[in-house]
Amino acid sequence: MSQGKIVLMACGSFSPPTYMHLRMFEIARDYIHSLGMGTVVGGIVSPVHDGYGKKDLVAAHHRIAMLKLALRSSGWIKISEWETQQTGWTRTKLSLQYHQDTINSHMSPLNINSEPPSWLPDDILNVNSIDEPDNLNFKLNGNTDDSVTVKLLCGADLLESFSTPGLWSDEDLETIIGRHGLVVVTRVGSDPGRFIYDSDMLYKYRKNVTLVTNYITNEVSSTVIRRLLRRGESAKYLTDDAVLTYIRQNRLYGSIPCVTEYNILTDILANYEKSPQDVIMASPEETSFKNILISIRDKPSIIDETITVKRPKKSNFLMPSNTISPTLDPKPKMAYVDKVPTNYVPGKAVKIISDAKQHSIQEDKGGGCAL
Repeated sequence: MSQGKIVLMACGSFSPPTYMHLRMFEIARDYIHSLGMGTVVGGIVSPVHDGYGKKDLVAAHHRIAMLKLALRSSGWIKISEWETQQTGWTRTKLSLQYHQDTINSHMSPLNINSEPPSWLPDDILNVNSIDEPDNLNFKLNGNTDDSVTVKLLCGADLLESFSTPGLWSDEDLETIIGRHGLVVVTRVGSDPGRFIYDSDMLYKYRKNVTLVTNYITNEVSSTVIRRLLRRGESAKYLTDDAVLTYIRQNRLYGSIPCVTEYNILTDILANYEKSPQDVIMASPEETSFKNILISIRDKPSIIDETITVKRPKKSNFLMPSNTISPTLDPKPKMAYVDKVPTNYVPGKAVKIISDAKQHSIQEDKGGGCAL
């Protein structure tokens, strides 16, 4: 049986938001549409007030910023800042009532000129719009019922808390379950029906409780992400990369800022400011060849004949102390030819030849530099 238009609303800390928080909306919407139970026209994420006092709850402006980053790709889930703007923590019942009353007020013909809140679903904004989209009927799944119900979207853990004696007042449960209804996304292997059976209030309004089984196991939680960040471990692919960057930039949850790829690239480019023509080329042998500077730009008199750097031969004779005998003249002799031939072409490739006895630079006879 169709329940008309539905707005799914999730209340919580979202400290930080995870992919599972957002997946719940998608899973619930698909389930409701597949069974023809109604038309989901929007989703609302309502982060709790700072006064909630939960451990590891960062300031509301940080959680809102992270949610905005996480929801950039969503075309139907929006953020409501109403709870965070109150003077203190707001009960779930009151938050549901506020959003329901605001939607009802906006849909009233007497309230056309009022400024709609930013969290209002687009399909509801179009109800009183003159320029309704051509595919509005398709988007509403053929549902022309004007009534909209805000339902609480939650996990099995919240459903279980409803059955805990003394944790929720009967008045709150009457409003949440009786007037609005629940859409519960549960894990495979859990028994949410048991929670409903154990609670008189849940059992009374069991027709208002929609149980959706998530067959794709996803154990990601805000607690897991905070733990990884606190330990300096990777939380990549558990939430949006932009969210992780924001967390590190603001040092949330004990995380340590890391060097961004941009900064790394900047450092790399800084090391290549000098022209390669001005860099001293190191010998593939020992450091005695370091002082040969090839500078075609500054010294066009570079030779086209072979330059040979001679060094004394090393003795292979082992002294009684098992050490190599020192050479008589450790300083190599270098020969330079200052003559500039008439056929010299600046920039012509040269080849460095190195062996155990000598180093030489020979002119390339054509065909490029041999590699």
